Amino acid sequence: MTTTFVLTRKPDVLFTSSLSKSMKGRFGTLLVLQGGKIEKVAVSSGNTASASSGAIQIPAGVLDITTSDGSAVQELKRYTTIERMGGYVQLKPQDFNGKHYKNGAYGIAFETGNKVVATLRGTDGKCFRIYGGVTAQEQAILIHEAPDVSWLIGCIGPRNLSDRSTGTSKTSHATMNELFSIFPRPSALFVLDW
Repeated sequence: MTTTFVLTRKPDVLFTSSLSKSMKGRFGTLLVLQGGKIEKVAVSSGNTASASSGAIQIPAGVLDITTSDGSAVQELKRYTTIERMGGYVQLKPQDFNGKHYKNGAYGIAFETGNKVVATLRGTDGKCFRIYGGVTAQEQAILIHEAPDVSWLIGCIGPRNLSDRSTGTSKTSHATMNELFSIFPRPSALFVLDW
């Protein structure tokens, strides 16, 4: 059994930080899936299957998931994410609107003692490092606690689902601790869109 993250940024919801009008961000959704090793994730537009059939629905449609052995996957949980906008790097999707950007999943590894993340008190520098970025900037992207968008420079900050605070999130710390406790730990990330 493996654990895989899937990130979607649709619907496209941009925001201006209530802490500083010069900081812009974007909300997204991070899904946590467990089951067989996922080789490919795509979105089938429209409501092609009902939730009762086991299909995993997202706002843009239904996930079309291919595993290495044909086994099923299930959704454990989903979270709201924030990413910083305004010229900051973001992970490319594997494929989007007919354009191919990256082969296969991004790798993920649990990391402790990250000096940048450790500047946020109470984190002990814990984060998920993302591997396989296409550019040097993408290779520095982490998934970590981010009470507000100022803590992100290309990284991804999860929080409780529907926590759309444009200021300080009160759920970011607990969300990351919950993600760190998932077993087996996440090992792959698919990005569905821009």
